[in-house]
Amino acid sequence: MQNVINTVKGKALGVAEYLTPILKESRFKETGVLTPEEFVAAGDHLVHHCPTWRWAAGDGSKTKPYLPQEKQFLITKNVPCYKRCKQMEYRSEQELVLESEGDPDGGWVDTHHFSDSAILEEKVADMALEDKKASCADNDDDDDDDDDEEAADMEEFEEKGMLEQDDPSVI
Repeated sequence: MQNVINTVKGKALGVAEYLTPILKESRFKETGVLTPEEFVAAGDHLVHHCPTWRWAAGDGSKTKPYLPQEKQFLITKNVPCYKRCKQMEYRSEQELVLESEGDPDGGWVDTHHFSDSAILEEKVADMALEDKKASCADNDDDDDDDDDEEAADMEEFEEKGMLEQDDPSVI
């Protein structure tokens, strides 16, 4: 039964993707959706600043014609995880459902409500990164001064011509 539901859902999403037009002008601030050019520019920025991220071409039958062939999606590898799955196990005895007026879904679930606060504080302290550059393993040391600054505006970045355009199909 689940297989039938997944097949129908996949077909419906395929039809929706076919009927949905590709954005030509930015609507990111209104809807949060990127144009293909904005996606490529943001991906290039991410890949440049954090070497754990890479562009991938993917399966040739699933490529999108509005994206460059070698930049179909982003993938990250070798990102350190300081907590093991066993440490994050689900425990139903620690949950409390917080009722919310007018919420048809039945409110929120506080997943660590009954846990010992000292243990919880210790776990949160364990989650803090010991080395801020651990997620970007091969990071250059020449960008230490801009770590506290606000992220660059991508439109300004593109207007100044700082975007490397190796592919002529990228605008």
